[in-house]
Amino acid sequence: MARILGIDLNIHFSWILIFGLVLFTLSDRVFPEAYPFWSDQKTLLVAAVAAFLFFASVVAHELAHAVVARVFRMKVSSITLFLLGGVANLTEEPKSARSEFAMAIAGPATSFALGGLGLLIEAVTTAPGLQSAQAVAGYLGAVNITLGIFNMVPGFPLDGGRVLRSLIWGLRKDRSVATRIAARGGQAVAVLLVLGGGYIVFRERDTFGGTWYFLIAYFLYTSASSSLSADRAAGAVRGALVAQLMSTALHAATPAMVIGTVVRDLVLPFDLRAVPVVVQGSLVGLVFIADLRNVAQEHWPVTPISEVMRGVEGLPSLGPRDPLTRAMELFGETEAPLLPVLEGAALVGLLTRDSLAGYIRMRETLGLADR
Repeated sequence: MARILGIDLNIHFSWILIFGLVLFTLSDRVFPEAYPFWSDQKTLLVAAVAAFLFFASVVAHELAHAVVARVFRMKVSSITLFLLGGVANLTEEPKSARSEFAMAIAGPATSFALGGLGLLIEAVTTAPGLQSAQAVAGYLGAVNITLGIFNMVPGFPLDGGRVLRSLIWGLRKDRSVATRIAARGGQAVAVLLVLGGGYIVFRERDTFGGTWYFLIAYFLYTSASSSLSADRAAGAVRGALVAQLMSTALHAATPAMVIGTVVRDLVLPFDLRAVPVVVQGSLVGLVFIADLRNVAQEHWPVTPISEVMRGVEGLPSLGPRDPLTRAMELFGETEAPLLPVLEGAALVGLLTRDSLAGYIRMRETLGLADR
């Protein structure tokens, strides 16, 4: 939707619901109760400003993560705002406990700083003509401090959970152990939130408030469980190299081949989901099945494969001596069914998503996932 500091800012449709809910709550309950003498128009306008600045506060929180990640040479692909807040999407996990701690603490620190600034402005804007500014500042101060406190709850993947993981990682020198402990903490926090939500629904008779507890608990539990699954998968491939799993049976096309020939001679006989395109052994592109479907079948006999292939410049690739953990990272960034394995420009193999998943499953079945 937008770019800030070179980072894509994406807004999930669920965030629009949150913005509308914040706006409604401020204009219908919070500000009318605190300032009953305001007109409806003024209340709505002040609520809109406060809601927009709340939105900006969440963006600032996530940007703080992103900026610190860049300091430690981690690439941030985008920031996404969704139902329960925001997330800075990294293309790779932190490489050290120190970098994870710094990146994780940056978001809550920003929220606390914004909260303190808001409360300070509220305290000094006591003149009658500054009442609107005081109301907005007071709201932003309280909500940012609340946001900071919530994010510091030690349950992965909340910022507090990442801080906890970094501390355990630093002490134990074992990221996998730290991940398991922090993720279990996230699941425990989710269970406590469910219990709290149940209390609010059945004892306080507040179905709306309890539902929020349940939503946050669901997000925390599923995210923590995904982290545990990812850690088990990483343990299954730890120490293995791409060369051990890549296929060297290469069924490649040349740029001049037409789509009809590629489908007849390569895609159908060998059940391929993607076809490498080579010139004298060097990879120049890949053609995916989805690319072929974009061309009408009556044009297949005359359309060169070079017109639909994806050039090598924009393709992620591996080297035969790369660890399989690197392959997992790249598959996490793309929906491609396979990755080319290159030595220089020469294509020496292909690593498919299915073969990597099958390797992980077999090691887990044999009880070798952490060995």
